[in-house]
Amino acid sequence: MATVSVNYEESARRDRGIKNADRLHKLMDMRGKRVLEIGCQFGDTTTALVEKYDCEVVGIDIMRQDNWDEIGKNPKITLLQADISKDNPDLLDNSFDRIVSFAVWEHIRHPYSALKQCQRLLKPDGKKWLYANLYRSAVASHLTWAIKEPWPQLTMSSSEIMGRLKSKDIGWYFWVNKLTYQQYILYFRKLGFHITWEYFIQHYFDEEYYRNNERELGLYPEWDLKTDFFQVVLEFSPDHPKAPIEDPVYRIAPTR
Repeated sequence: MATVSVNYEESARRDRGIKNADRLHKLMDMRGKRVLEIGCQFGDTTTALVEKYDCEVVGIDIMRQDNWDEIGKNPKITLLQADISKDNPDLLDNSFDRIVSFAVWEHIRHPYSALKQCQRLLKPDGKKWLYANLYRSAVASHLTWAIKEPWPQLTMSSSEIMGRLKSKDIGWYFWVNKLTYQQYILYFRKLGFHITWEYFIQHYFDEEYYRNNERELGLYPEWDLKTDFFQVVLEFSPDHPKAPIEDPVYRIAPTR
């Protein structure tokens, strides 16, 4: 089984930040824009956007990194340790031209609330770029470093997974939510976003493993099992720049 790994050496992070910034600019014209990066981590993309495209960037992450004091010396960079799914007085309504996030949304415990905050923060003519891992994919468990089998989150119980990790550094295990792409689309629609560009990443599909584990894996659409990541550009509808956010109404059908 192929594994998905990320190189966290400083030079690799810097190159990845520049590549991310270039990709964003190609899709959405980033020059001179005010940007919110959600899940900025070490600030590599934040820094590249400022240095290469003259952006003003606010980076937000649930965890503070050791290098924040250094990169935060740039007057065009603001770094906040906070949860994007909650109201933050430092983030004002309609204050960002662009909102971007790289492989973050699958780690958010309240993904709809986080998207709702983006709806509040983004300008009516703004754009949001979202790149996320999908839970039903072969690599979504983030356990490929320890378990060399695809889809362990779908075929194994929690106790079996923990047993496999017993002698390993379980600090590398990351919690992920279970959103499907169809659920993301429902959230987008409810908040008044429409997709103007989308792209899907499929690394591989192990047909033999699927056949041997069809009792568990056959419960899910094959497209969900094959699709590891999605990328979208979101904008507000020209006719309805921002849809009103209303609490859902639930109607209980009468019993017979």
